[in-house]
Amino acid sequence: MQEIFKDEDKKMKWLRNYSDDVVSKIQSTDFNEREALLYLEKVKQKILEKFPEKEQQYELIYGRRFKRLLSKKGLYVEMFSQKITRN
Repeated sequence: MQEIFKDEDKKMKWLRNYSDDVVSKIQSTDFNEREALLYLEKVKQKILEKFPEKEQQYELIYGRRFKRLLSKKGLYVEMFSQKITRN
């Protein structure tokens, strides 16, 4: 039982560190629409590899967080699609 908690803790620590890295990259990179779309797709895929049954939670928490950061840079992403437009 303790091993299960260790594994889950390890996965959550990875997610926290990875999402911090994603935020840092979004803030420091001058993405165009296509690059932002490709990057978000890769991020989502990588997270869902570790948490395959958590797509809805990803969209509600991390997807929205990353898209808000992009919108602050002038890239507007619909909350539940990967369509990106520039204002």
